[in-house]
Amino acid sequence: MPATRLRDAGGGLTLALAAVPLAFLALFFYYPLGSILAGGLTEAGGRFSLGRVARILGDPYYLRIIGFTFQQALLSTLLSVALGLPGAWLLARYEFPLKGAVRALTTVPFVLPSIIVVLGFVRFFGNNGVLNRALMQVLGLSEPPLRVLYSLQAILLAHAFYNFPIAARIVGSLWSRLPISTEEAARSLGAHGAKLFLRVTLPQLSPALLAAGALIFIFCFLSFAVVLVLGGGPRFSTLEVEVYRLAKVSLDLPAAGALALVGALLSLGFLWIYLRLASHSSFTEELSGAAGGRRLAELLARPAGVPALAYLALLALVVLAPILTVVAYSLQARSGWRAGGWSLEWYRRLAAPGGVYLGAIRNSLVFGGLTVALALPLGTLLAWWSARRRFVGAGALEAALMMPLGVSSVILGLGYLKAYQGLPWRLAGSWVAVVFAHTVVAYPFVIRAVSPVLRKLPGSLQEAARSLGAGAWQLFFRVELPLLKGALITGAAFAFGISVGEINATLMLSPPGVVTMPLAVYRLIGSYNFAGACAMGTVLMLACFLAFLAIETLGKEPRA
Repeated sequence: MPATRLRDAGGGLTLALAAVPLAFLALFFYYPLGSILAGGLTEAGGRFSLGRVARILGDPYYLRIIGFTFQQALLSTLLSVALGLPGAWLLARYEFPLKGAVRALTTVPFVLPSIIVVLGFVRFFGNNGVLNRALMQVLGLSEPPLRVLYSLQAILLAHAFYNFPIAARIVGSLWSRLPISTEEAARSLGAHGAKLFLRVTLPQLSPALLAAGALIFIFCFLSFAVVLVLGGGPRFSTLEVEVYRLAKVSLDLPAAGALALVGALLSLGFLWIYLRLASHSSFTEELSGAAGGRRLAELLARPAGVPALAYLALLALVVLAPILTVVAYSLQARSGWRAGGWSLEWYRRLAAPGGVYLGAIRNSLVFGGLTVALALPLGTLLAWWSARRRFVGAGALEAALMMPLGVSSVILGLGYLKAYQGLPWRLAGSWVAVVFAHTVVAYPFVIRAVSPVLRKLPGSLQEAARSLGAGAWQLFFRVELPLLKGALITGAAFAFGISVGEINATLMLSPPGVVTMPLAVYRLIGSYNFAGACAMGTVLMLACFLAFLAIETLGKEPRA
């Protein structure tokens, strides 16, 4: 949007209302984050010192951890982009039945709690998992031929499972808007196949590829539970895992704060790079339906469809198989049926009135709704204010508002525990703290959805509204808000999905009697009740799928 300044009375009201979400962030993000990071900048007696940070940067052990964090994030990013790029092509150039549902399903992994991913990978790729058992039976082997778990390969596969939708959706959105005439002109000049892609298509896709890669790198850099469980030990420890071990196992909060400070500075640097790369793209457009074109069945019927079929098979193996394995195990009979039979026993238990499982489902849905109720106006007000107030340092302000993307919920949860332990009422360890933490994690997605759309609205809308006597608020509610429908639905769906699937901060902050779906899965796994954990995980995946299906059916962005 042009840098138009509101000079009427509404501008002062806008600033006053922007102070409310800014105050919320100051209290429930910056203050707890500062409290945990400040511990790394002080010595005994509270004296400021960089000694702890210097010792970390001079310790070969921590340097190895930092190096491995970079390595696994880079490899995971490359694998995620490589897995998502063919999917972006199929979504952008071809039409097929239930395309919207397929797009929604492929986005579900992005918000699934890590514990579900771990469960699916263990059940499918484990030594006694579905894949190894099938290979042993077919090949007549006595030992599992694929030992994937507890290795770097497991970490990379899980990260690709999580993040390939980002590459597929962001790149696919741009790909669908590239004119077909450009490719046809290149073909008429003799460019075909790989030559056409490398010389014509790839340069046009590079902005989306770089933006998607930067965002995926941040998420992989901050990965916690996947590395903690699937890495299988200190050999594959990352910054987030080591911060957790220092704080929760060694109880060394100052050292954890110093290491968290190093990690936060690095991840925020990557966040700044991502914001620069994505400054001219709309998150709503990135996640909107691709225009499509030819029918997918026509491609698959030709010899050129063989690579597409191979890709779909690979996608099914890496992404769909772990999800289906979780669903299949949730239907595994435990009593009343012959061994290996099917049963809805665990779903009946989940639905039992007054039971802890039904309570977990209810809590997750309530927390998700409250998170949307807070994150949507919070992110929308901040996006509107930052889009309207163009000034020197606006880029730094945007980076500050998006900072939760570059800070893990593990550090945020530790910050709540440390910052609010002296309050006369108990905030940390209450359901209120859980909702506030979820809101902090989710609201950047609302900003990312709304802000670019606001900036793309033509300035003539403002001028026309003002010429008719409309003030700032009338302009927003009567002109701009209807044009933000798709962006708001996208932001709300992501806020809900992220809240429903969040486990790290919830595990640290939830009171003993309050259980959410991810926590129920975690506890069921801890008690070796894998069938029950899979049933709860299936319900969680269904909730996420319905949230993203709303984007496909309701969130089509109107053109300004």
